[in-house]
Amino acid sequence: MQRHSRPAGVTILAVLEILIGIVGLLASLAIIGFSALASTIPTIGSLVGTLGLVIGGVALFFSVIWLATGIGFLHGSGWAWTLGMIFSILSLLGAVGALAIGLLTGAIVGIFFWSLMLYYLTRSHVKVFFGKGGLSVNPSYPMAFPPRPSFNQPSPVTNIPSYVPQTPPPPSLTTPTPQSTGSPAPVLQVVPSPNSQVSGASPKALVSCPYCGSRLTMGSPKCMTCGANI
Repeated sequence: MQRHSRPAGVTILAVLEILIGIVGLLASLAIIGFSALASTIPTIGSLVGTLGLVIGGVALFFSVIWLATGIGFLHGSGWAWTLGMIFSILSLLGAVGALAIGLLTGAIVGIFFWSLMLYYLTRSHVKVFFGKGGLSVNPSYPMAFPPRPSFNQPSPVTNIPSYVPQTPPPPSLTTPTPQSTGSPAPVLQVVPSPNSQVSGASPKALVSCPYCGSRLTMGSPKCMTCGANI
């Protein structure tokens, strides 16, 4: 996944936190060193040394955390954003407590700074940089690209008409009527089928000779087998 560019405010906060961490680290080491020297005093040395070690240890702990948080801010780590939110809330509560006991100048500056930091860390683009959320899409904004037009796809042809010519059924023949001797040859009556189709040139139908039973072509003047006139 492509990481978003680091906001300028995050860079400024990261530099401040790294500086606070370095200064606090040096100060805590100094407090611990002076506490070790103060512990050699015969009367109050043990009490001062113990108190100094506690204060120096707490300052060292928070200085390391601030230093790590500043480095995490530069790399956009999610845990750094979480630590920044936690310590900003704790620092804001501490500034409110300082205001309650009468430290006006430091309390007002602390309340303003930590409130501003909390507000900035909860912005959408800052949270996206730390991987804590996505950018909200405003539906009132026009789309960057118009929707792709949909073209009506032609439906496949499933009913394909048949162009094969149909062969008409053979015409039905009537039984020849017996005639007396010397009478002319019987006449065949061809009754067309009602399902037959009339075309421009009707095909020649084959019929049988009434004398010998041989099949002959319609329109032939005589039977080619027995020679009888039709």
